Amino acid sequence: MSLRQLEAFYWAVILGSFAAAAKRLFVTQSTISMRIRELELHLGVELFDRSSRAVKPTAVGLELMHYARRMLGLASQIKKQITPKAKYSEQIRIGVAEVISLTWLPQLLKKISMNFPQVRQEVTQMLADDLFKYLNKGVFDLILTPGPENKPGLHVSSLGSVKFSWMANSKLKFQTNRGLLNAQELANQPIIGYAPQSFLRSTLDDWFIKGHVQPNYLLRCTSILVAAAMTHKGIGCSYLPKICFESDIAARKLELVPSDIESHVYFNSAILADENNPLVFQVAELAYLASTFIK
Repeated sequence: MSLRQLEAFYWAVILGSFAAAAKRLFVTQSTISMRIRELELHLGVELFDRSSRAVKPTAVGLELMHYARRMLGLASQIKKQITPKAKYSEQIRIGVAEVISLTWLPQLLKKISMNFPQVRQEVTQMLADDLFKYLNKGVFDLILTPGPENKPGLHVSSLGSVKFSWMANSKLKFQTNRGLLNAQELANQPIIGYAPQSFLRSTLDDWFIKGHVQPNYLLRCTSILVAAAMTHKGIGCSYLPKICFESDIAARKLELVPSDIESHVYFNSAILADENNPLVFQVAELAYLASTFIK
């Protein structure tokens, strides 16, 4: 019996398929099948119910998960304590939100390279809903995203918050009887919103719902940069991160539109609760150090 066999079995159960386990471990699906079959032959038991199309562990398979988790966890601790960082030679797959790409992602990648020179980095930018979906499928080892601080099945750590604000071209005029615009006063303006997979979509929709109004969405997009470009052109107003557009605000290319919406969006790193690779947790710590968000 080997750790590789246990690892193949463990991730097939956690991710729900041999194919997902193969992607997670960077091997072929046939290799996963072979390792699990070798483990079954060594133990003299069936670990999966092969009468079902779904990957369903048998009762003894579920019992083995308890020991596999402990053994892989111990192997992880040994690696963390004994193996020098310079000797880590594997791949780390990171999913990131656009705001992070536009701010401190380069600093994070440099920190990873400096601390783990032999580690291969693969970074993919996606919307928040897609990041969580692919993390749960085992496509990513770690995601850096806006979202809830507590999410079942995940290790979540804060990366700080970002102040967002409504912004517009100076050509757009806003009428209000007080210092801050409310949802009703902004709803009549052409609004550049966000796609359903975006965390910001629910933030804005909730604000308008609480104001009992239907917003005038002219465009819904998947990119903050696209929303900003449309705003630059005077097409409408959009909800943008101030940290990304401070120079445009200073040059009066964009103007802040004061409103009573909750302005801080909180970002976190998220890792599967069953993760046992020490590299993933150490990269999450580096992400916190690299973050330029409000802490």
